[in-house]
Amino acid sequence: MNTKIFVLLSTIFLFVFISEARSQDKIIASGKVTFYNIPLNNVYVRALNSDEFTHTDTLGRFSLKSFDNDILSINASGFEVRKVKVKKLRSEPIELDFKNNPENFKKAVNNGHITENALQKALIQKQQKNEKDYSTYQSIYQLISSEIYEVTVTGTTVLNKKRRSTDGDPKVIFVVDGKIVSDISFVTPYNVKAIEFIDDASASMYGMQGGNGVIKITLK
Repeated sequence: MNTKIFVLLSTIFLFVFISEARSQDKIIASGKVTFYNIPLNNVYVRALNSDEFTHTDTLGRFSLKSFDNDILSINASGFEVRKVKVKKLRSEPIELDFKNNPENFKKAVNNGHITENALQKALIQKQQKNEKDYSTYQSIYQLISSEIYEVTVTGTTVLNKKRRSTDGDPKVIFVVDGKIVSDISFVTPYNVKAIEFIDDASASMYGMQGGNGVIKITLK
């Protein structure tokens, strides 16, 4: 057999084999997208690795092919884009976050994601639960500077105004979802569910690190 023809046929076979193998690796990823337990319709859901995409139905449900290690990008006009790992999909709905302003309200309704009455109802429920909306802040450090009065913020450095540890370093520590972290720049204000400053005996549970206080952040 001619060498060139053999190489060409081998390349075609290899391409077909890899394509079939990749298609066999795909799984069905499904879920439900909501805002305050209200199903969101016509939400764009795309698997970033497999490049498959779909839209939610009137019950907020979706189903598409993806790889097991894929990431879903969930996009609805007026709502914050959310990314979810396929491996972490669970039975509970995927809740989107909404930054309440007239422009976003109009986008959400006009794109058929939710009715005007349903969105108003959801926003009232959110207000009644007294959940603070931190999405107006530009960064997590601006949020801390405005909401935590016991500390001073300079750039990415947060210091306790009144307490200093024995080594003279008054830096507070950060705890995000129960874990001590040195960098919180990855935290976006709209994703903050609650934030508090611990500066009493309970901070001792974090050892000497908590001597200058602890900023505890809970994410949505």
